[in-house]
Amino acid sequence: MNTPQISVIIPLFNKKGIIKHAIQSVLSQSFHDFELVIVNDGSTDGSAEIVKGIHDDRIVLVEQENGGPGKARNAGAKHSKGEWILFLDGDDELAEGALEHLWNLTKKYPEANIIDGSFILRSEKKERPVIYSDRVVKKNYKDFFYKKTLPSTGHSLFSSKLIKEYPYNTNIRRYEDVELIMRLLKDAKIVTTSKPIFYVNTSFSNASKARPSISEDFLGHMIFSGKSFWEYMSLYQFYLGEREHYPEEIKKLYPNLHLRYDLLLLYKFLLLFKR
Repeated sequence: MNTPQISVIIPLFNKKGIIKHAIQSVLSQSFHDFELVIVNDGSTDGSAEIVKGIHDDRIVLVEQENGGPGKARNAGAKHSKGEWILFLDGDDELAEGALEHLWNLTKKYPEANIIDGSFILRSEKKERPVIYSDRVVKKNYKDFFYKKTLPSTGHSLFSSKLIKEYPYNTNIRRYEDVELIMRLLKDAKIVTTSKPIFYVNTSFSNASKARPSISEDFLGHMIFSGKSFWEYMSLYQFYLGEREHYPEEIKKLYPNLHLRYDLLLLYKFLLLFKR
């Protein structure tokens, strides 16, 4: 196999009932110049056997003891050969023509190191699209705050160089992707596209479940000092949305933040008059 242009990386942990759909959504892409690196993160339900039963030279299976999604994605990046990387969770699916569209945008915008696609939230009852504009992002943290760009697993293509320079924090097992993106936004050159790139199967999502310790959550690792205004507000937005999961721990980690009613009023003002 020649060196691929795109490496699709799937961290796999106990997704026996759905992983085949994710794999087939990649193998059926109209763009063929890719490899599919699947990192079996210590699955115990036979997920790896499902992968081994699919015979395609583009699949690379990496085995490791369970270490969490961040460690699995780092291992996938280490084994990848592509110029670009797309992370896909084992319970999600790429949309038809996704890789070809993303690849074409890398040629159209050679200065970009993240191509951020739109996506579709899919549940058992309905689908809800999240659609961006077709544009070059000028203010990363501000647009992140207003959800005009939300680079993440599944719908974003990252340059391999960027991902290998900024690995995942393996101590974090919940919202480890948000922690990474908050670091990446400092150096990211982002292009957004209105084309939906993948389907998020929310029925299988575990992101909303709190970890046994806040130290395993991005919420336990946030640093507010020394941040620009919009980076600070993006962190504060995340804090507001997740603090209820760890009510006692949050007061110890950020003793003054929950008392900042002036900050809360500013946050509401920004949402009310967003531009």
